[in-house]
Amino acid sequence: MAGLADAAGHWVDRTVVDLALDAARRSKGPRPDPDQQLRQLARVAEAYGDPRLITEPDGFFVRPALPEVTRTAVRSLPGGGRVEDLSFASGFVPTHPFPREDYLAFTENHTASARYWRHPNARATAVCIHGYLGGTFGFEEAAFEAPRLYQWGLDVLLPALPFHGPRAPGGRRGRWPGTDPWRSVEGFAHAVSDLQAWHAWLRAEGASAVGNVGMSLGGYTAALIATVDPSVDFTTLMVPLASLGDAYLQHRARQPEAPPAWVGRRIDDSLRVVSPLSRPPAVAPDSVLVLAAGSDGITPAGHAERLRDHFDARYDTFAGGHLLQVGRGRAWASLKDFLLDRRIIAPR
Repeated sequence: MAGLADAAGHWVDRTVVDLALDAARRSKGPRPDPDQQLRQLARVAEAYGDPRLITEPDGFFVRPALPEVTRTAVRSLPGGGRVEDLSFASGFVPTHPFPREDYLAFTENHTASARYWRHPNARATAVCIHGYLGGTFGFEEAAFEAPRLYQWGLDVLLPALPFHGPRAPGGRRGRWPGTDPWRSVEGFAHAVSDLQAWHAWLRAEGASAVGNVGMSLGGYTAALIATVDPSVDFTTLMVPLASLGDAYLQHRARQPEAPPAWVGRRIDDSLRVVSPLSRPPAVAPDSVLVLAAGSDGITPAGHAERLRDHFDARYDTFAGGHLLQVGRGRAWASLKDFLLDRRIIAPR
């Protein structure tokens, strides 16, 4: 049964990737110049190449002020709980002056937004960080099974990453991370800033513990935070991305003109300052859980294994693929055991 689930999951993943790449090839827009793209990658790598930005992360990831959060009621929950939509004005400013004006031109991205499932009294909170092209709150409630987490006794925050969900300029997604490496770097810095602001606000509201549960691109982002912020109480990385360079090569390996391996290394060099593999962990090994899909065709198990090894983390696998997570019941059981062992939630 697991073999069938893995085969189906892998087929769905590869079909989606192939369709996306085929659509990109057929698009009528201007074709990027490969040599120009490589030169730009080199410029970005040099711009953020000061080794102190790696060894002294506070010099790059500037901790934000406590945000003033606006709350809008969405619906009631059993036992007196509520679902609310939250927002605050993100004060993030790109760290490097070159991309600053272009980055800040996207005004929709200036507002940090999230959906919040909360009990009547403050609880430990799972901050669930979505994947690429996600951020629609109704979808993310289902993807992260917010009712299940709520029933475990957790509060649940579902934030929208930069350029996603309600933060997508003109509703157009896919601007980050993308072909502009300047925006890719600063977007991760922005994501960390806003997520740290959400964490600070949750703690000010009385949360007994605050941790991240990241999926895919959200797993990469959660892993990145776990290398710069020791205050994170728990981290779960589900079908995580570990390297954008590796993902680029893997997705194009079956194309007629597959890129050479050194192109992937150039991509990772440009993103080194925001790579979760560039710094030692800031959190304890027993506070990290990595969950891999047995036949992931979008972020194959090698991504999860690299992060497992980097954090010396607890590790488990489940049947299925990246999108068709047939065996995700096992993943949630592993997550629940992890949270019980960490005493984040209590037995019920």
